[in-house]
Amino acid sequence: MQLLRKITTTIDKISEYTGKAVSYLILVVCVLEVAEVLLRYVFKSPTSWIWELCTIITGGIFVVGGAWVLKEGKHVRTDIIFGRLSRRGQAIVDVALFFVVFTTFAYILISKTVANAIYSWQIDERTFTMWGPPLGYMKTGIAVGFILLTLQALAKLIRDIHYVVKGEEL
Repeated sequence: MQLLRKITTTIDKISEYTGKAVSYLILVVCVLEVAEVLLRYVFKSPTSWIWELCTIITGGIFVVGGAWVLKEGKHVRTDIIFGRLSRRGQAIVDVALFFVVFTTFAYILISKTVANAIYSWQIDERTFTMWGPPLGYMKTGIAVGFILLTLQALAKLIRDIHYVVKGEEL
């Protein structure tokens, strides 16, 4: 039990730390967007890169923050039936759906995003804009985000199985 608790707590800490760390990037996005508006409308000198950089950063925030959102149980879910189940019933549904849905989802997303990130670095892939930043950083961030999400889902699975078997929270 102690080992399982230590593993799930460690995963929780990683998810929360990375989620909080990337959430501060929204401040960078705000500053960049204000700068772009000033440059465009006040100084009549718009940039060719700020909006694209803001899009890349914001996408990274959403992908890497997904594990923290799962840890906190804040993902959108339709609770028409699920919300009426007992805690044990909810754990059973979550375990079943994990094996039916999430394993396929995680396998495809991780294998494809890791392969895409590696390929992007190999060919020095860039966007098709005037600025043309490298895409390897973004694609690596997406892969890391899905790996973190999968780790957090495994921690949830461990907790749900423990609850189904023992009838108590881990």
